[in-house]
Amino acid sequence: MNRCLPRLAACLCAILLPLLAQASHNATQQTDMSSGGWPVGAFSLTDQHGRPFTQAQLQDRWTLVLLGDTHCGEPCSKALTALTGLYQRISTTQKLATTQVLFISLDPRRDNPEALRRYLAPYDARFVGATGSAETLAGLIDDLGAKPGVPPTANAPYPGSLILIGPDGTVRGQFLPPFDVPLLTAAYLKARVRK
Repeated sequence: MNRCLPRLAACLCAILLPLLAQASHNATQQTDMSSGGWPVGAFSLTDQHGRPFTQAQLQDRWTLVLLGDTHCGEPCSKALTALTGLYQRISTTQKLATTQVLFISLDPRRDNPEALRRYLAPYDARFVGATGSAETLAGLIDDLGAKPGVPPTANAPYPGSLILIGPDGTVRGQFLPPFDVPLLTAAYLKARVRK
């Protein structure tokens, strides 16, 4: 019996290790850069501190936009957790200074500045939460090429997807869930160097 245990252990390792390795990482971070290239028009939102947030605050920064609301559940929480990890991974670089996360609530009736502040508090104090009137949000959703509330298609984001806006105020594409923080970070940094 004692002679069989090492062989049994070796067989189990040979079978289980490849499966565990596959489960720990996605092969690549899913991205869709084909939808980029158009500018985001004028808008005015109110952030979690009650201050205006306009398209001027997109200039000279790479902005990762998440559309949702404070009740969107797992898609938003997973995306915000991944963004927290991305911030941690680039925290020692100059790239952090030119990166911002913008969580746009599509439920302005429930998500006032205080609700946004409470919702974003567990993630990162530098994240911006903002919302606006239904008319403003509709125009912004159209500018971002997003169609929340419909099944995902080639032209509409998956729930919890991240829309990337370049420092020139143009949409550059999307990062699609599921997110793997190292791969998301690599895909984001690669997108920054694309022309």
